[in-house]
Amino acid sequence: MTSGPAGRHRGMAAHQIQRLRALEGRRVGLAVRGGGRIDDGQLVSAGRSGVRTVWVFVDGVDTFVPVDDVIDLWEAA
Repeated sequence: MTSGPAGRHRGMAAHQIQRLRALEGRRVGLAVRGGGRIDDGQLVSAGRSGVRTVWVFVDGVDTFVPVDDVIDLWEAA
């Protein structure tokens, strides 16, 4: 997580990243900063140390979303 002014963090909190990792390998939906959405993709990887992207496989295409741009997530039905 990156620190902003006065030591405040931006992007996802640690518990939200843990939640993302718990959904690896499952079908998920993501709300992305700027109003974008991924409604049904497979969460391949929620990133690891030094990697600040979420890897989602959507409609046959690998998609990489910056972790700090993920606003919400849910397991797809």
